[in-house]
Formats: sequence, structure tokens, C-alpha cells
Amino acid sequence: MARRAVIDRRELFETASTMAAEGKDVTALALLTALGGGSLTTIYKYLAEWEAARPKLASLSGMPEVPDVVQNAFVSTWRVATMEAARETVAVKEKAAEDLKAAQKQFDGALEAIQKLEVESEQDAAQIEALKLRVSELEAALAVVGNDNSVLKATTEQLREQVKAQQLELERLHKGIQDDRKERETAIKEAAELKGQAQALKVQNAELMAKLSELAAEPKSPKP
Repeated sequence: MARRAVIDRRELFETASTMAAEGKDVTALALLTALGGGSLTTIYKYLAEWEAARPKLASLSGMPEVPDVVQNAFVSTWRVATMEAARETVAVKEKAAEDLKAAQKQFDGALEAIQKLEVESEQDAAQIEALKLRVSELEAALAVVGNDNSVLKATTEQLREQVKAQQLELERLHKGIQDDRKERETAIKEAAELKGQAQALKVQNAELMAKLSELAAEPKSPKP
């Protein structure tokens, strides 16, 4: 639960009065718990005001009257006791004043330390909120990067498949070129052979024609 930043004076007075009516000790820490948080500096301030504003106990009344003799004896005895205790009372008062002064000094120091801690606590809370905001921003950025990575991964897979298909096509074309080269070499070889055969036939034809010419030129012998 977050600590309350503001404590209402009237709310503290009502809470303190309720606690006192229930017989509970009205202290700053008890009020801090009852109010659900707040600044101890403010609680101490309002608690002092509440204690100062509390109605004092009414003086005792209705007591039976005491005879004068008894009253005089009591007054004389009280005067002697008072004189005897006067010196001790002064010493006790002085000692109490010193103790009160020291206690007040310690209280002021403690209150100052509490106030400093409260300021530091508020600063830490602000820093925590800033860090939480930064973490949320980083988580959002990380989610975006994750989505981008998924897209890039899918695109990479597509490109890999395309490259693979291109490699297969390149291998097919390369094989086709090799087959075409073999066929061309075979055709060239066959053409060379046919050219040789044609040349040989041409020579043979020329020789045959020459022989025919010679035969035609020879005189024919008469028939018997």
C-alpha cells in the first residue's frame, strides 16, 4: 500500500479522540497505523495541537467538609513537609528540566532524521516510478524488435528459398549448355567427317569422269 502524502488535521483529531475514548494510547506511531500512513512530522505537529486542545480533568467536588482543627493540623504538617521537600523539589525540577531539554533535543534530532528519511523515501519512490516507466519502454521496444526479427527471419527464409531455386535453375542451364556443347562438338565432328567423305567422293567422281572421257575418246573397233 502506498504511503499517504497528506494528513488532514480534522481527521487526525477525530482519530485521536476515538482512540482515547477506547482507552488506547494515543501516540504518533499508533496514529500512523490508524491513519494508514502519512508524514510523522505532520502527525507529531497535529498530535501536539490535539493534546493542547484536550479538556482538562475537572477538579474534584462534593468532598465532605473537614473540621478546622484537622485542617490547621494538616496545613501545619503540609507546610513543614513542603519546606523539607522544597530543596529536593528544586533539584528535581532542575534535573527534570535538564532531562526534558535533552529529551527535546533528541526528539528534535529524531524528528529531523525522520523528515529527511521521508524526503529520501519520496525521492526513491519517484526514481522507482521513473525506472518502472523506463522498463516498460524497453519492454515495448524489445517487443517491436522481436516482431522485426520475426519479419526478417521470414524474409530471410524466402530469400534462401529463392536463392536455392536460382541455384537449381543455374545448374540446369549449366547442364544444358554442357549438353549443347557436346551436341555441337558431335555435329562438328560429323560435319568434318561428311566433308571428308564428300571430298573423297568428289575426287572419285573426278577420276571416274576422266576415265569416262578417255573411254569416249578411244576409237571404236569394227565389229566382225
